[in-house]
Amino acid sequence: MSWNKDKSLALSRICVLLFSICLAAGCIGGPWLFGLLNKAVGANYLDSKRTLFFITAYSSAIFIAAALYLLHCLLNNIRKEIVFDKCNVKCLRYLSWCCLAAGVIYLFSGFYFALFWVLAVMAVFISLIIRVIKNVFAQAVQLKEENDYTI
Repeated sequence: MSWNKDKSLALSRICVLLFSICLAAGCIGGPWLFGLLNKAVGANYLDSKRTLFFITAYSSAIFIAAALYLLHCLLNNIRKEIVFDKCNVKCLRYLSWCCLAAGVIYLFSGFYFALFWVLAVMAVFISLIIRVIKNVFAQAVQLKEENDYTI
């Protein structure tokens, strides 16, 4: 079995679908998952922070859902062989903003549960990487448009 771009694209689309299902399950099972985390941390450390934890989880879930939708749109465009297009640049821009917004939520949430600071750093770093990729795509779109007008 050889690996090719179609299989890679299919794997990416499946991963986006699986993450979307996990996000939905996490939102539905949030209270149960909170109980598991609280037991894992021990001594009911998070009981007094339950409301803050749910505010963090559900507000960041909005941006995560938006990011998954944008990834879905981006992968659909790539499947249709629409790669260096302004729409994809826009998707990447909004995707970086979603990661940054989640990172800011986690940054402030780190003041009541330090583990969120790790998530904040990861989200902001991913935002930076996506921003750089967005800039590369924007340059490629500009070059493509210039080439399209060249006879």
